[in-house]
Amino acid sequence: MSQNDRTSWFIDSEGPNEEAVELAFAWVQQLGEQHGEKRDAVLAVNTKKQLDGVVSTVIGDQAAKALNKKKPVGVGEAEIQLMTKRIDPSGWQSGPVLAIYPDKDLLDKIDGMYGVTDVLVVPWSKDTVQFWIDTWGASALQSDASGDAPEIDDPVAKEAVDTLDALVNTSTGITHSSDRATCIEIFKTLHSNGISFDPEAIRAWLVAEKGWDPDYADDVKEVAEGVQTGKRFQYDSGRLRNDIMNQWKDAENVN
Repeated sequence: MSQNDRTSWFIDSEGPNEEAVELAFAWVQQLGEQHGEKRDAVLAVNTKKQLDGVVSTVIGDQAAKALNKKKPVGVGEAEIQLMTKRIDPSGWQSGPVLAIYPDKDLLDKIDGMYGVTDVLVVPWSKDTVQFWIDTWGASALQSDASGDAPEIDDPVAKEAVDTLDALVNTSTGITHSSDRATCIEIFKTLHSNGISFDPEAIRAWLVAEKGWDPDYADDVKEVAEGVQTGKRFQYDSGRLRNDIMNQWKDAENVN
């Protein structure tokens, strides 16, 4: 399952909200019942310490202690196991992920995982997870709130980012000097021709639509922001054809 096949949800709450955490675990249980078989689910928290407090109150001390010891716990027909920023789920291959009070690093880790069928985020602070809500166009579980799915508004800029995705090695992003040079040249070409682009939207689009690793998408965002602010880059130019702008415009007209 590719990343953009997953469903993405959040609970519109903040802080240590016991009702929100109860709703979140009910969501895991409901998914298990819908499929009529035991499903492997993942509980993602930043650190084991987050199992204390509201989580242990909702699932019970015994279950929290089992998760702390990296033992799976039954939630209805689902079986849930622990994941943190440093601990990977043992033997997990596919299923839903419940993220409670995640920060950006944990959300990035989840975004980079394959086999995720559904994600539900319970935020401590909505501002912390808003980028994720918008990246995936996530919907609130019990309200009409939702994120803004990533859109690259200018069609020429979209063609340029398509070119970036096609030319670089997406398994390593722009870590190689030649791929980084290609990225820089693409955004400098757009900028010098007066084509507007939103680095945040490009980052989100690469993650949600193209399946890029979030860290590599962050690198692209950094380059795009640098070009917009006039940062001087050292790179070897000439990796794009001289008529690349015409190609992007022609492709936009065809599409």
